[in-house]
Amino acid sequence: MIEEVMQIMNQIHYGYLDSNGKNITEKDPENWDIEFERIYRLLAPEELLEKKYGTCYDQVELERKLLEDRGISSQSFFIAAHESIDCIYTHTFLVYEKDNCYYWMEHSWINYRGVSKYSSLKDLLLDVKEKFRKSHLLEHDTSIFVYEYERPCSGVNSHEFFEYCENSTLVKLNEPLYFYHVVDKGVDLSKGLFSLKYMYEHNLFSLFDHFASKYKKGIVSYWNLSKYKGRKEDSLTREEILDALNLFRGNYCSSYIYFFRYPPYQELGTKMKNLLDGKDIYRINMNDEEIEKCIQDIFWGYEGNHGDGKLLTKKYYETVTPKEYFSNYKDSDERNFANLNHIAVSFFGDYCPITFLEKVDSD
Repeated sequence: MIEEVMQIMNQIHYGYLDSNGKNITEKDPENWDIEFERIYRLLAPEELLEKKYGTCYDQVELERKLLEDRGISSQSFFIAAHESIDCIYTHTFLVYEKDNCYYWMEHSWINYRGVSKYSSLKDLLLDVKEKFRKSHLLEHDTSIFVYEYERPCSGVNSHEFFEYCENSTLVKLNEPLYFYHVVDKGVDLSKGLFSLKYMYEHNLFSLFDHFASKYKKGIVSYWNLSKYKGRKEDSLTREEILDALNLFRGNYCSSYIYFFRYPPYQELGTKMKNLLDGKDIYRINMNDEEIEKCIQDIFWGYEGNHGDGKLLTKKYYETVTPKEYFSNYKDSDERNFANLNHIAVSFFGDYCPITFLEKVDSD
């Protein structure tokens, strides 16, 4: 039966026909996606059999119908990677189960056309996800999301289809990658962690002044910002502090919240012990797909937190051991926490919700 389905699918070509019956992917191979967004409507299986041209979105619906007609149930998945605001890669594919094994039925993605067998659904989805990453030459830290979606309505346009899929069931596949943040004991975290930008825009000025004070010295001296260099620290306004942060490290800097790869511990030294006596430690799983969807930017930092140091990557944090991570720590430094390599994260809304955080034992 599966062979019969694939024989029918082999009559289908990849693409989409315009009103003149021309395949837009062949008319303009480089820019066909512009016309696609304008004219695309999801084809019903019967339409695809008639037209013989369809994208992966259309072909999955025909595969679903052909399997249903033969008494085989299936699951459909949408995979998406937002490489940038203006660049999104997507694919849809179908999975069916038989004899406790899972099968990836693929036709539109020519390099993997056919049926592939897996011992578990997770293994299947992870393999498709990795093939998708490599196919589009995506960086290691580019987030890729997989959604399971039910049969959509025929005739929806591309934006409606994307929205439908991205509001379907998000499948969590990533291994955890924990980072840590320290806060003063007794602090109200009922909403979460606030960035300086959030504090400013919500008139939390006492909090803003407290957390912004540590940046003033850098702004007027060693950050080398000509606009502020040589100014007296106390003369900086809140607006100037936000501006200086964004000048120093991009438009997200005033929205950043900072996290350590491993939790600082008291045995690092007397100063650290005294600091941690008054701190609580929270962790966040940066690989959690729900959290990834709420992140607009991550800066992975420089080695030793110096601008002339090696630019770090996600891979560094995945592989660094606790011993290596704390090897350059100096308890005697004025800003001893700053010696630890850390990441800067900007969340949509400029704050990290408390639901993303878990309090951990600081001992």
